[in-house]
Amino acid sequence: MGRPKVKLAWVEERKRRATVCQRRIKELIQMAEELTIVCDMSACLVFYNRKSGKLVAWPSLEEAQSLIDCYNALPETERNMKADDEESSFIKTITKEIEKKLELSRKAVEELKMDNLMLQIKNGSRMIADLSQTEIEKLKSYASKKIAYYDREYSETDTT
Repeated sequence: MGRPKVKLAWVEERKRRATVCQRRIKELIQMAEELTIVCDMSACLVFYNRKSGKLVAWPSLEEAQSLIDCYNALPETERNMKADDEESSFIKTITKEIEKKLELSRKAVEELKMDNLMLQIKNGSRMIADLSQTEIEKLKSYASKKIAYYDREYSETDTT
């Protein structure tokens, strides 16, 4: 079920702020209730108002305390095993993106090195006999990939 985006802003008027707070607490409780039904899991919510000292717990204070005790009874490793906060998810996503870009950059650099090496051999500034075995293998691999690429390009333009 879609919900409108909640505007996050400080409400100046005290009575209105209390009304907004109560409404949002009810919305959160409704969402938690839906999640427990849809996902077949246990959940609890605890709200504490510092000024009034009022504590609101859902579904009840006893059930919330029981669920919190069950969680605290778990070993530390099991508690944190599936913990995934927004920051770590964001960092993982950014890391994957950077790793992809890094891999593409490495391939581009390697391609440029091979292009440069081929150009040096063509111009006579380097001789094939002067190359190391790994350079020769890389050059052969690069040349065969380029030949296969241009063969595909040629066959595609030839058939159209």
